[in-house]
Amino acid sequence: MATTSFDKSFVVADQESIDRIHRDLANPRMIKVAKRDYKAESAKGIKLLKQRLSNSETC
Repeated sequence: MATTSFDKSFVVADQESIDRIHRDLANPRMIKVAKRDYKAESAKGIKLLKQRLSNSETC
């Protein structure tokens, strides 16, 4: 997803939301992201694409 397509200007009007944003920025949540196997994902994607294309040729 391209982030350049989003409008990055916004207005936060109420104080409660501003306080929540400040709290979240002061206390970031740490998340663990599993390491992805891009080579295997690519191979699987190509296999599924070939399968879909071969199915569409028979219709």
